[in-house]
Amino acid sequence: MRQTAARKILSYWQALAPEDGAPAQTSVAPRALKSFLPDLFLLERLDRSVFAFRMAGTRLCARYGRELRDHDFVRLWPAAQHGDILAALGRCLQDARPVTLEGAAATLDGKTVAFQVLLMPLTDAAGRTTRVLGAMLAADDQALRDGQILISQTLDAAIDPLRSAAYAEPSLAFAAARETKVSFLRVVDGWKDGRAPARDAAANATLAAG
Repeated sequence: MRQTAARKILSYWQALAPEDGAPAQTSVAPRALKSFLPDLFLLERLDRSVFAFRMAGTRLCARYGRELRDHDFVRLWPAAQHGDILAALGRCLQDARPVTLEGAAATLDGKTVAFQVLLMPLTDAAGRTTRVLGAMLAADDQALRDGQILISQTLDAAIDPLRSAAYAEPSLAFAAARETKVSFLRVVDGWKDGRAPARDAAANATLAAG
């Protein structure tokens, strides 16, 4: 499931990308990615170590039990792996090439879910490669369809999907689960009356904005 979705999203990015470089954020048409919007996100590099969410799909926010906009993507990962995550993001922007993160997460009810995060570079209105279009795709989404919240996650590998014949499978082994705290900028409660907020329309507008 995740590999099929990842290939379709990656193929779309490749179709937009110039021969040597990253496509512009404004060239991304949300309608073309409509079926993937709940799992998509957009990051902006604010400095060398902060990548803020500018948009996050409804299912992605539901998995973390909160609205992710303005939070730091790097802080979703264990502190010991921040350097690896920043290196992968930096390579994605510097080389203008996609990077795939393979990992595993623990849910609130004690299950383990393997997942893949696809990161694809984009340029901003000034032509700088400072944006990242991403997708978080679970290997088995059934564990998340019932609303389980992720409480911890870990990186297993970072690969170049354009050079890999097949995506590597994660080991599923990671340290004891702990709550992942995100405290960057502001915290917005994404759960009202027990439901995740509807923002697919807003996501469409944000994704296409320059």
